[in-house]
Parts: sequence; C-alpha cells; structure tokens
Amino acid sequence: MARLKRIDLPFCLYHVMSRTNSGEIAFEGKREMGKFLGYLAKYAGIFSFRVHAWCLMPNHFHLLLESTDKEGLSELMRRLLTAYTLYYNKRRSRHGHLFQGRFKSFVVDKLGYLLEVSRYIHLNPVRTQKPVDPEKYAGSSLQFYLKNQGPPWLYMNEILSHFKGNTSLFSDFIKDGINKTDPPLISRRMFVGNDEFSKRFLKRMKNYEHKQKIMSKIPEVDKLVTQLEEKAEEIVRDIALNYGLDPARIKNGSRSRGRIFHARKACMIRIRDNIPWTYRQIANFFNIKSTNGVQKCIKARNR
Repeated sequence: MARLKRIDLPFCLYHVMSRTNSGEIAFEGKREMGKFLGYLAKYAGIFSFRVHAWCLMPNHFHLLLESTDKEGLSELMRRLLTAYTLYYNKRRSRHGHLFQGRFKSFVVDKLGYLLEVSRYIHLNPVRTQKPVDPEKYAGSSLQFYLKNQGPPWLYMNEILSHFKGNTSLFSDFIKDGINKTDPPLISRRMFVGNDEFSKRFLKRMKNYEHKQKIMSKIPEVDKLVTQLEEKAEEIVRDIALNYGLDPARIKNGSRSRGRIFHARKACMIRIRDNIPWTYRQIANFFNIKSTNGVQKCIKARNR
C-alpha cells in the first residue's frame, strides 16, 4: 500500500502516535517520561504548537497537538524523537533507532472529535493486558486535567471549557468511555472525522499549497526569511566571540576537529534549538551540500 503524504498545515489538530521497534520499552519510569515531556515542551514552544494531551505507554505514545499560525509537525516530531533517542541510547548504552521509522498522524475534526480523541488518548492505560486506573496513571496528562493545574505548556482550557471548568464532569466523561471499545472514526486513512470533513480538508490542503506558491514571491515572506537568517548570524557572531574566531571561518569551515569544528558544532546546536529551521535550511546556511554533514557535526563527540 502506497505511503500517504504527510499533512502538515497551520491551524490543524493532530493525533500523533509512534511505537518502538520490536516492542522495546521506551518509558520505564518517571525520569524517562519527564525527559521526553521536557523535549516535547521545548520543541512545541519553538514551533508554536499547542499540546492538548499526551499518554506515554511503555512501548508507544499518543499526543494531541495543534499547530497555530504555521506548519511544522514533521520537523517538531523529528527533533523530539531524535533528541529522546539520543538521551535514551546514552542512558542505556545502546545504538540505533528507538521508534519505528515513521510516526503516525491523523488530522482531527476539532469541532466533532476533540473530546473523543482526548478521551481515547487518556484511556490508553485501560486498554492493556493489565488494565490500570487512568486517573492514577503517571504517564498521561489526565492527572493535570483532574486538578485543573498543569505545566504552562499544557493547553487544557479548550477541553475543560466544554465542561465549564468542572473537573468532576470531565472525570465522569472519561469514565463513561472505559467500556467503549471502538476508536474514533477514521476516514481515508488520514482523518479523524467523517468523509465530509476529509473532503473539505483535502480542498483546504490543495488551496494552501497553491497559496504557498504565490506567497513565496511576496516580499513579506522574504522579510521573515531574512529575519531568521539575521538571528542565525547573531548566534554565529556570539559564539565566534566566545571562541575568539572570525565568524566567517566558522560558517565556511570544513575541518573535522579543532576550535573551528567545536564552534561550528555549537552554532548548529543553538540554531537547531532556537530557530524553526529544518536540517536542510541549516545546511544551506553553513554552505553544506548534504544534511548528513549537519547531523554528523551535531552528533560528533568532542575530540
């Protein structure tokens, strides 16, 4: 079956999930869960995404994410999974991929299925060989909803507004779904919603792609690109000052060791963590032909 094109648009609600390779345990305890959520908060902030809900199970996870005024789901998830895998591999003295090659994502009909998908995610601990009380499960955002108090990056207002902020009513809603075995309606292998919603969204997607072609020729878009490039240049200048180097030598250097290499690596890491660029955009900024050059530089051990 052909691989579906990834939908990545502004103002979209996504149900995102991924499993580990061969059922390997990814989240053994609160420390590892906390590290994953720390990375999630970081990259959701960089790419201006709202986090509505999550559930981290031992060998897979579910996220309910919403883009705001720009796309960025693919890059957000790539950075999240890469960062956590590097942490996990170092902690466990292992190598290679932790999660399966391609995460799954479904565009959710927010008007009809926001509550259903949030409940489905929060009830994951019930759907195991050894069911767990979802309200006591430490690996999901449900605990924060029931207290109506969570980390600042967890966006609870919209879901709780359907219950007028009454957490008891929300708890009843969650419990009512325990005996429901059917997952939310999936249409066209890409959407949580009915066929009418999927048709409207595909039309919107086509219009957005057409608009992007036009927008690429508008001066305001060039202005935004220039602003990000200026921010990257500022990062290079700041690090060059710390290393006592000429910024141009850092940007154009090709050495695989020494002070220039370490300064170049520091720049790439700070740009990756503070500017919503893909590895291709970072490679272009440093005049590197392949994104592999960026990845190797960032992952290289100090030497």
